Amino acid sequence: MRKTQIVVVAVGLMLGLTAAAGAKELKLAYVDSERILEANDDYKQARQKLQDEERQYIARATHLEEVLTTMADELRAQSLMLSPEARQEREQRYDSLRTELERFRRETWGEGGRLYSRNLELSRPVLDKINAAVQKVSQDYGYDFVFNAASADIVYALPEYDITDRVIDELRKE
Repeated sequence: MRKTQIVVVAVGLMLGLTAAAGAKELKLAYVDSERILEANDDYKQARQKLQDEERQYIARATHLEEVLTTMADELRAQSLMLSPEARQEREQRYDSLRTELERFRRETWGEGGRLYSRNLELSRPVLDKINAAVQKVSQDYGYDFVFNAASADIVYALPEYDITDRVIDELRKE
């Protein structure tokens, strides 16, 4: 039984080596997408626009939080002097505003929220351009595989396989 396994492994290795000898040499390369993004003016503009919009959302949320804090302080300070109907009405306004703030946060920063959607909207054209440039450089130089060093688990690679600068140059041609 053990002899059979050894023979099967040996035959498999020989077939693999024979196939590898007849195959063309693979050309591999990698890019650093973070460096490409940082060198891209369109990306910088999109990121700045998104940050500006987020600042506006933060200002609105901060304002609502301040109003809620003021309402809560006033309600505590005046609760003994208010009639039950007036207290209930103010508590309802407070609860309504708190619910509005929670909804605003969820719709803005939550999963699939405004900022997420806006980020996709602003970054998609930039990423499409970058992907097209990577593809063009890869085809022009005959690379079989191009890896993204920013997201792949590349532990080590020779700098000569880094085509990031070629991709950046290709993007600057446009």
